[in-house]
Amino acid sequence: MTLQERMTKLESNYFPYKTIHLNTSEKISLGDINKKVCRFCKKSYPEVKFDNIAHAIPEFVNNHNLISYYECDTCNSKFARTLETHMGDYMNPFHTLSQVRGKKGVPSFRKGGEKSRIGFKEGKMSVESHEGEREIFEFDEINKIVTFKAIRATYIPIAIYKCLTKMALTIMDEDELVHFDNAMEWINEKKHDTSKFNISNLKCIYSFTPGPLPHDFTSCILFRRKDDHKDNVPYMIFLIAYGNYTFQIYIPMSDKDAGEGKIISIPTPFDFKDDFGAPKYRVLDFSSKEKVKNEEVKIQMNVGSFEEEVINNEE
Repeated sequence: MTLQERMTKLESNYFPYKTIHLNTSEKISLGDINKKVCRFCKKSYPEVKFDNIAHAIPEFVNNHNLISYYECDTCNSKFARTLETHMGDYMNPFHTLSQVRGKKGVPSFRKGGEKSRIGFKEGKMSVESHEGEREIFEFDEINKIVTFKAIRATYIPIAIYKCLTKMALTIMDEDELVHFDNAMEWINEKKHDTSKFNISNLKCIYSFTPGPLPHDFTSCILFRRKDDHKDNVPYMIFLIAYGNYTFQIYIPMSDKDAGEGKIISIPTPFDFKDDFGAPKYRVLDFSSKEKVKNEEVKIQMNVGSFEEEVINNEE
């Protein structure tokens, strides 16, 4: 499908319902600081507390100023543990190499128990490779290409889809949230391997845009289906764009949906320019409830030079 066809498809079926661009250093707050009612567990103060800062979307997607007043400390801690850690682990190697700033700055990456690591020191990439450990990179001196080899931490695919769904439900206004009671219950489940909901086909449209931080700030957009839509499409779809990456999903289990609809690929500004190459799109299936262990990913980068330094670990 051409870019123009994608634009026409989107405009024939959706309108932008909620758009947030985090291109400011000012704090952006959602909700009423004095209301103190959690939209996720429906409990209110003093039964639950609201002492901690609840980021509306995770800090690891370069969000440092969009916060929510309607997420209690208990739910905030739970979602960090049951959802966000899975997406964070899935993207950690990419966030390191793209220099996406999380809670503690650009994350470093290493396999648990090993000393070999990839990170940044004083604005420069640092790669430490230790003898006897797994090879973490290859350098093609002729073509000046470094291939990094990383092992992802264990993650559960469906938890990543839930994490993206939770982001969408967080920025959604109350008048639309009422159509997603089942989705709300679904993301609140404490275990991913058992569920009262039998959801399949949790496909996510993912893109990588080459170059140095083409999305230099984070954007998230909800699109709502038009009343006079042309095709069988889901009621709401969600896009988040940050760094070199975009994720697009449909919000499942809306009472406005009669059945499965086909998700539309949302064009982004980076489809219209290719200073370092056009975005590369893939469809990721996050339907599985099984743990994924020791998954290797390879990431290539063009470099001008690659300097080697011998690290002496002797006392």
